[in-house]
Amino acid sequence: MGEPPSHDTDLAAIRAAFGCGQALAGTIAAMARGSAHERGALLWPLPDRDETSLLTAGAAQEVAYGRDGAMLVLLPIAPGDFYGALVAPDADAARVESLSEGAAAHFSGAAVIRLMESYSCVGVAITRHLAGRLAAMRQRMVEAAMLSATGRIAAELLRRSRAGPDRVIRPMPVFAELAMTVQSTRETVSRTISGWEKRGLVKRVDGGLEVVAPHRLEELVY
Repeated sequence: MGEPPSHDTDLAAIRAAFGCGQALAGTIAAMARGSAHERGALLWPLPDRDETSLLTAGAAQEVAYGRDGAMLVLLPIAPGDFYGALVAPDADAARVESLSEGAAAHFSGAAVIRLMESYSCVGVAITRHLAGRLAAMRQRMVEAAMLSATGRIAAELLRRSRAGPDRVIRPMPVFAELAMTVQSTRETVSRTISGWEKRGLVKRVDGGLEVVAPHRLEELVY
């Protein structure tokens, strides 16, 4: 595994997540336990750790498993997102798994409460994250109930492409993972995206997938 992010990188991630200055970021970082993790690692829940974590590097996802082993992707988790005890207290219903090498800052329950009571920006950041989780999960429920497989794939690619300024999804989506996210099959995802490539709606670029014609994908959602 590569070297963990430097202390400066962690401070930059904390500043971005909480919207605070360098001095307060240092105070917040001092109350956290930093760690690096490998691809495929279980990030939460962990034995005997009642923590709320901030992903500072890499990508992860919150998933749920059925008794038959079927997996449902609940939410993607990107740098700047929180996971753990505070934002998803029911550890029996979901777990967080890493999709790549990465790192996180972990806060105890007491530390989170203390920070929220002492610094308004911390409370605002966590409140905004919780509101965003609710909105994202509501949107996914609507898509699962009302859209075809093609519509769900289009909606997910549009959502991921909007995370960057150039409409490029990086890294290149893994079709098996994308299929689980949109509750479809790898074959359907592969066939659909290949068809869109031939029509010029998307194209493979160095390190990712570019959405060339977002307006055309929007027409395919509903």
